[in-house]
Amino acid sequence: MTQETTLKPEPKLIWPFLAWNFGWTWGFWLLAIVLKNIWPGNPPTAYLVLEVSLNTLGFFGPLLASLIVLKKKDFKAIWSFIFSSRKGTWPYLLIFGGGLTVTFALASGGRLMDGALATLPWFFVYNTILGGGLEEPGWRGFLQPALEKKFSFPLASAITGIIWSSWHLPLWFYDRFQDRSQQPFLIFMLTCIVWSICLATLYKKTQSLIFCNLFHALLNTLFVVFIGIGQAVNYFDFSQANLLFLLGGVAVLTLYSIYLWYQTDREEITHD
Repeated sequence: MTQETTLKPEPKLIWPFLAWNFGWTWGFWLLAIVLKNIWPGNPPTAYLVLEVSLNTLGFFGPLLASLIVLKKKDFKAIWSFIFSSRKGTWPYLLIFGGGLTVTFALASGGRLMDGALATLPWFFVYNTILGGGLEEPGWRGFLQPALEKKFSFPLASAITGIIWSSWHLPLWFYDRFQDRSQQPFLIFMLTCIVWSICLATLYKKTQSLIFCNLFHALLNTLFVVFIGIGQAVNYFDFSQANLLFLLGGVAVLTLYSIYLWYQTDREEITHD
């Protein structure tokens, strides 16, 4: 762009971002909850399609809120926001993605769900386009950088993780396709804080939301693909996963993220 027509992530924009984000997402998800409660058993296909559509629309909240508050209106600005990256940083996506995959593979003993190899590509594409990966322009593209202008990296990551997890709260009351009622919400919040550190570092190093999108999509996909990982992460049930490999691998990724973030921060200060 030859002229600045968009805004940068600033603390003063956090409340408008949260208002747009939660208002959009919770609005659609609450409508889905109401529809489910009106017709809880064996609804017609058209009714289910409507519920699925409302549920899916909710996932656009972080993306739309970031575009609105940052005033990214034209196609070129939106494309650059999502798909640009710092030159030569793509290996960091491989490092984080590879570390995550190895961690889950070791923790599960390499055991895959039935038909995992056939469904993995499609589930990954879904998570990239319509699932968790779609959230990244909001959390890492706006909220984390805005918070870092007021707080330290660890605290900004923790706050982002808490807000990120809280944004999911209506899903604990919507069990048409997945029942989360028995999943402790505090455990989910803790995992969001951990992954927030990793994703914030990946964005800090690469300046690439699409890399964060792909890592987020991979994370959601591997939860389902490897046996026992979902139970371990969501419920702290390690009956089918190795506690040492899982927590050890996640700890290594987290510590590496903290080291890499501070190293990158020092480099940016030096260059300035």
